[in-house]
Amino acid sequence: MDLKQLQYFKVCAQTGSFSDAAKILYSTQPSVSKVIKGLEDALGIQLFERIPRGIRLTPVGKKVYQYACKITNEMDALEKMASHGMTKWIRISMNPSSWFANQFVDFYNKTSERGYHFQITAAGVRGVMERVRDYMDDIGFVYILSHQMGDFLHELGKNKMEFVIMQETDTILYPGQNTDLYRLKRDRILPDDLEKMRFIQNYQDEFFDIGAVEDSRFKWKNMDISVLTNSDYIMEKMLKNSNVSNISGSYLSENKTGTMLGIPLDPGKSRVCFGYVIHKDEEPEECIQEFLDFLTSRLSE
Repeated sequence: MDLKQLQYFKVCAQTGSFSDAAKILYSTQPSVSKVIKGLEDALGIQLFERIPRGIRLTPVGKKVYQYACKITNEMDALEKMASHGMTKWIRISMNPSSWFANQFVDFYNKTSERGYHFQITAAGVRGVMERVRDYMDDIGFVYILSHQMGDFLHELGKNKMEFVIMQETDTILYPGQNTDLYRLKRDRILPDDLEKMRFIQNYQDEFFDIGAVEDSRFKWKNMDISVLTNSDYIMEKMLKNSNVSNISGSYLSENKTGTMLGIPLDPGKSRVCFGYVIHKDEEPEECIQEFLDFLTSRLSE
């Protein structure tokens, strides 16, 4: 078994196709198949099964994939050290968030003399979880609705990861500037209000699912989500200049421009949890812990 086999295996797993992997690897499909066959023979296990539209990992192949990602990512880190000296890279993934972006800028300025280098990736909850799981990132920050927490924690547990909550907030409605709620400056929401409104939300995935049904007076399934985006810049522009509204956490969304002060939905019941995803039983490196301490201090202000 060699590094080339692991690199080929990783690309095949990500593309779900030997032919697509060959294009990325500047190789041919027979050559890629031969490399994968050699890796399977070396390990004594079947890594892929054939399906009508390509290939998919076997159950044991999924476990090997996690190890392969960790090994190849560590090799990338070693190559960067060789070319740039002892540069320290901090790899972070996160849900789209203007609040988080502001904190990161402040942290960067505060620690600029220490020579840290950062890789920041925005993704949905599942994307963040998978990037941390596969050691592509050191830590991931996500927002989770309280009624989605059980499924989320179950998925993390299967992958030997954990979620550490840093802040809980009420779920808040932020009415856009061109809505009746904004113009009337109301301080409470009636059940019928949501059915008449259009919304802009950060893009959905399996866990942050606006379409989920909860037995409460606010029915998520009936929401008219007109815009899904991974850009807080687009969200703020839309809230300032259109008739869409947004539902998200209170404290962490305080910088939404073009809206009145947010209106709580089911105060104390429907919650948004902000925190980080990390591997179990692995202590954060000193620089990561420094960033966590910085965020904690900002959340307590």
